[in-house]
Amino acid sequence: MLGIDTVLLLAFSLPWPLKYRIFPMEGTPYIFFGVYFALLFAYIALDVGWIRTRTLQGRWRAKLTVLIAVIVIAAGGPLVTAIVDRSQVAPVFGVHDIILQLEAAMRYLIDGINPYRATYFGTHMEAWRYAELGRDAVNPALYHFVMPPWYLLFSFFFYPFVKIFGFFDGRLPLLFTFFGTLTLLAVWIKDYQKKILALIIVAFHPVMFDYLLEGRSDHFAFFWLLFALFLWQRKKIVLAAAVYALALLSKQTIWLSLPFVFLYVWKDVMRQSVTRIVLVISALLGTLALVLGPFLVWDARSYWESTVVFLQGTTPVSYPVAGYGWGMVLYQLGVIKDIHAYYPFVYWQAAIGIPTLWFLIRWFQAKISAGRLLISYGVFLFVFWYFSRYFHNSHLGYISLVLGTGYLVDDAT
Repeated sequence: MLGIDTVLLLAFSLPWPLKYRIFPMEGTPYIFFGVYFALLFAYIALDVGWIRTRTLQGRWRAKLTVLIAVIVIAAGGPLVTAIVDRSQVAPVFGVHDIILQLEAAMRYLIDGINPYRATYFGTHMEAWRYAELGRDAVNPALYHFVMPPWYLLFSFFFYPFVKIFGFFDGRLPLLFTFFGTLTLLAVWIKDYQKKILALIIVAFHPVMFDYLLEGRSDHFAFFWLLFALFLWQRKKIVLAAAVYALALLSKQTIWLSLPFVFLYVWKDVMRQSVTRIVLVISALLGTLALVLGPFLVWDARSYWESTVVFLQGTTPVSYPVAGYGWGMVLYQLGVIKDIHAYYPFVYWQAAIGIPTLWFLIRWFQAKISAGRLLISYGVFLFVFWYFSRYFHNSHLGYISLVLGTGYLVDDAT
């Protein structure tokens, strides 16, 4: 009888090496497929007992070893290939516009230009095809750099790739944090069955993998949030506070986790000495000041307009109403006449979001855990996003990733 982990491994991992090339050269060597299929067969053989081990624990360890090799080939192969192929084809080949904008922002920063004040006309991003309601349009992101600064700054750690390999790709930080997330889950979750399920679901997530491959930044932000929770769970609360500050500076979506993180941390911090509490607060605020401070001193207004106001729809060129959410329902009903015009979604978010937040906080306080924190955050984020100007396909994928991970890490020790 096959276990659920084997069923999920076959269902989740097979699409990616069959859909994408797993080796960065013209014509994938078929030996790689042979190795991949052999690994899958070995996993099945371990599961049904054709390959025997001395103990049940030994069987799970053997399955974990095989799974890691499968992940390297079936997930790592397409990711590395996509990066190498782009370097040999064209800057806009196979990437989302946020990667093109990130790389341009890095060049701006090197040249002493404020990436939050500059526009992105004349960069590779301008050549990226953008459409609204099925028609080609001018990409509004050409006017604003929406990402908080940590992704931008962290990317410089990978800039030596230019000297070593002759190219740089903004997805290199995503590749690092993707495997970083898998490593955290492997160390964090002690139960082998849950550990293996977590690695399969996160590595081969049926919605998120495509968006990771093209370079959307959800995995980057999620890693820093998960890393902070991991450190808090290990009682490294000062270091965790600094890492959580980096998560907040990775993507605006992490801001919605603040009420739950505060409650989660408070149960530990309140038992600490005054000195320890001061250290935690100092680590959080100090990291925020160190990373964000220079950009606020440089031009606080431009930073605020690019990372907040632009997304609310109140700048001269704003992010349009788009996606699968309430905004498009209102547009189809005729309530919203122009997807570029401002509409006060904040009223909907408050009307639905505040009662939802109250309910989630009560549910979370009944049993405070890292798993419940992620589940509460995921549900709250869904409500907030659904009633915002935009609610895209990758957002649904990210929410499902957060909720699934919440289940898998709950009571993980």
